[in-house]
Amino acid sequence: MDFERLKQKSLVHNLRDALPLAARPRPALLAFLRARGVIGRGAPKLVIVDIVDTAAQDLMCRFMIAGDAASNFVAPLTQIAFDRKNPIVKRFAARRRNAPRPGSRAR
Repeated sequence: MDFERLKQKSLVHNLRDALPLAARPRPALLAFLRARGVIGRGAPKLVIVDIVDTAAQDLMCRFMIAGDAASNFVAPLTQIAFDRKNPIVKRFAARRRNAPRPGSRAR
């Protein structure tokens, strides 16, 4: 049994239960949104509306820009910064800190 896969499914389930979540874009996503002309100079508030578990890649999320009901985007969850005070976000951050890095050796 793949315990890492089970932990990821549990995380997805817990995140979905907490939706919608408030967030903001990290610099790479912010630059992407600006380059597409979706946003102006300020960093927009995002509303995470769904979490997608793609087995081939990282977790993805579907989000909208707060105040713009017509906006709908998908991005890697790693490009999103959540409010650190949210308990589910604390659990997610702890999981990311403890996850093995690609290319690193287990000790």
